[in-house]
Amino acid sequence: MTGDPRYLATGSEMETEKLQHPSVIEAICEFRFSRTVSYTMIPGAMKERLRPTFSSFEILPAAQMMTAFPADAMIPPMPAHRFKSQVPNALVQTGPRLLTVNVLPKYPTFEVFRKLILDTFASFQDVAECGDPISLTLRYINHFPWSSEKQSVGDYLEWAVAYPDRLPHPPQAVGARVVLPFQDLGNLSISVSSPAQVGSGEIGVLLDLEVSESKPDGLDSKRFPEWLNVAHDAIYSAFQSSVKKEIMEKMRGR
Repeated sequence: MTGDPRYLATGSEMETEKLQHPSVIEAICEFRFSRTVSYTMIPGAMKERLRPTFSSFEILPAAQMMTAFPADAMIPPMPAHRFKSQVPNALVQTGPRLLTVNVLPKYPTFEVFRKLILDTFASFQDVAECGDPISLTLRYINHFPWSSEKQSVGDYLEWAVAYPDRLPHPPQAVGARVVLPFQDLGNLSISVSSPAQVGSGEIGVLLDLEVSESKPDGLDSKRFPEWLNVAHDAIYSAFQSSVKKEIMEKMRGR
């Protein structure tokens, strides 16, 4: 698998640095499947598989909703059960034909995240008898809190959103999204918004980076580790291209 050489290093060739103050507030890898065994069999089996690392187990509201559907109904993919880990700060979520692996602050390293993804995916394949996924998504959500002096997108990112001068300036809010195709990889989506608030935290600028690929008849699971490497490299390259140099230096602790 190769990506566009103008944007990507292939495989795991791109070196990523461990930032002292990472901007990642959540990184997610999502799998969707066309079929699994009966979902009622999956949560308990995954609980046993994940217990050494994900010791906490939570039943989500969607699990209660599922009881209202007939056993053979095609329930929309949504998280129904959640498994939590303290070190690293991570989640695994399962639902009908759905698996997600999430890491939360403080973001560890891609190597740690990648191992969680591959181990969890292998366990889910064994338990759910799901075959190849029909959709893959790798997503990194970054947040840059405003300082008193810097409160615009251009203060943090190499992005400028223009609109007609005759309209009122400056805007109260800014949002933009671009989707870039990559050969044999899917699409890279980049979204920017400001002001953006995470929960009850600080207001700032949000940079949302996502690589996704889908295929109705399934994506070859054997190539998933390579896809994951290339997708991460695409996201990291887009991140480096988007963030102002002075903001990168602050994240490095300089």
